[in-house]
Amino acid sequence: MNNFDNLILLPAILFPAIPLMMANFGNRYNSLSLLIRKIHDELINKNISTNDKSAKRYLAQIKILRQRLILNRFMQTLSSLSFIINLLSIFFAFKYPNLFINTFLIAVFLFGVSIIIYIYELQIAAKALDKHLEDLEEL
Repeated sequence: MNNFDNLILLPAILFPAIPLMMANFGNRYNSLSLLIRKIHDELINKNISTNDKSAKRYLAQIKILRQRLILNRFMQTLSSLSFIINLLSIFFAFKYPNLFINTFLIAVFLFGVSIIIYIYELQIAAKALDKHLEDLEEL
């Protein structure tokens, strides 16, 4: 096996990881959308005034959900770009070998950033669950 054969294995290894993370990000998006719809329906059906104690809790949740939604959008966008650039690096490996490594490194970088954002979003999700636990502790 020559050096080129070893190099072409790099994007092949990253190739299945990106769609798996994209599926994970998609599942998180679906969960967020269900939570947002649930809170929306609760607020609309209960006609809660802004002075109510539960309204403040809902507003705090909405703020966290909005932040998580933005982060999820960035995660999905970066991982999608990473996937496209990874495909491009495979193409470059055969057609323009001098561009291959730089293109692959960009894909790895974007995928790494999307995972870092994912970790940050997980921390925010944990804080949101803490808010729910605080409500239970008050009872």
